[in-house]
Amino acid sequence: MNVKKNEQPHRLIIFASMNHCARLVIGWLLLLPSFLLAQSADDWGAFAQRIRVEAHQGKHFRLQAAVKVELIDSTAEAEIWARVDKKDKRVGFFYNMMDKPIRNSEWQVYAIEGKIDRDAEFLAFGGLYSRQGKFYFDDFQLFVEDEKGQLVKIPVPSGGFEGDSVAHHWGYLQQREGFTLSGTSESPYLGKRSARVDGSDFKKPLAYGKNDSAGHRVTVNGIELYYETYGQGEPLLLLHGNSQSIQAFTYQIPEFAKHYRVIAVDTRGQGRSSEDGERYTYELFADDMKALLDKLNLDSVNVVGWSDGGNTGLLLALNYPAKVKKLVTMGANIYINDNVVDRSVLQEIEKRRKAWEADTSGTAQNAARLMTLLLTEPNRVYEDLRAIHCPVLVMAGENDIIKENHTRNIAANLPKGTLHIASGEDHYFPVNHPAEFNAIVLDFLQNP
Repeated sequence: MNVKKNEQPHRLIIFASMNHCARLVIGWLLLLPSFLLAQSADDWGAFAQRIRVEAHQGKHFRLQAAVKVELIDSTAEAEIWARVDKKDKRVGFFYNMMDKPIRNSEWQVYAIEGKIDRDAEFLAFGGLYSRQGKFYFDDFQLFVEDEKGQLVKIPVPSGGFEGDSVAHHWGYLQQREGFTLSGTSESPYLGKRSARVDGSDFKKPLAYGKNDSAGHRVTVNGIELYYETYGQGEPLLLLHGNSQSIQAFTYQIPEFAKHYRVIAVDTRGQGRSSEDGERYTYELFADDMKALLDKLNLDSVNVVGWSDGGNTGLLLALNYPAKVKKLVTMGANIYINDNVVDRSVLQEIEKRRKAWEADTSGTAQNAARLMTLLLTEPNRVYEDLRAIHCPVLVMAGENDIIKENHTRNIAANLPKGTLHIASGEDHYFPVNHPAEFNAIVLDFLQNP
């Protein structure tokens, strides 16, 4: 989830239900968010407040809260989240626990630790809840590092949801039918009240990536790929980012399906596709896509790849040129070091990789391998791109996590490369302004 950085939360009347800011779905989700948008945009809600943090710029912080969940749908979950809003209206630190969903029926305290950016203006934070269940939140506390390096408690207005002042400090983003947020005296964690989101009446909508009527499975290269198809006409393959799924293209599939036969795929080890323990590489992902197209008897397709999906698309066009008619990449890279992304990003990925690696569960080990992929792949050079002869639209945001010079060099080395740097946009252009993104892509695909 990424609460819009220029939005003020609407004020609650006692506690109204609150929901819907886009959970961004992109390859670098675990970092910036991080996951922005991996979840369907219509199956979750969020409540929030913001406090000024100019006095704490450059300091480490810890946000914690008690949470418990009564599951009705076994996939329901809760999280806490925190985001730094910078003075230039850009997002700084962001984390929403999407990689560590809460489903515990007993009260437990969860924490987010991070650093307040040096140009920070606000710290926004609150609770998330998804799908059918009852979600309880209590005792939000914030600690910020002082000059001696000690964490000192900073007041959180109505952090314990006590009394009438709650409505003055917590807000919602958009109402979603089926979620009701209120104060409750039923078994609070601390004090006399807590916040409860009653999602008993929430009806799970049909979601891309979980649409059995459009879903298919096929075995390729020893693993099972899950994909969904929509629309009719010339085939268009959609490739998502790291740790993501078909849901990443929630805002693209309906529009693209008006013009093409959309084939949206969960990359191996992600979404609903299986994996076999092999080391992840973009070459392997490209091999999987070639095998899928062979199974579908498709000689040539258009491809749209976002983040890691863009990397895979480039290698598919490079290694299997006959398979790609036209290619669109968004926020792609062809090698990885601090000339491509900021060093702090690489350090954060390594931190998360180590945390996952310490967990011996299969899910955690798979997540660690996906983080390793971000740190070690791809390993191409600009000159390799000169062997790609299909038309390629190379896109990125002006404020993309991928540095602009790298994106420009990718386009410059493609014989039929076209560059589009989206003014004012970042890595999440496809979800921040989907209508604009979709129009640019369709114009490229449909015109010579």
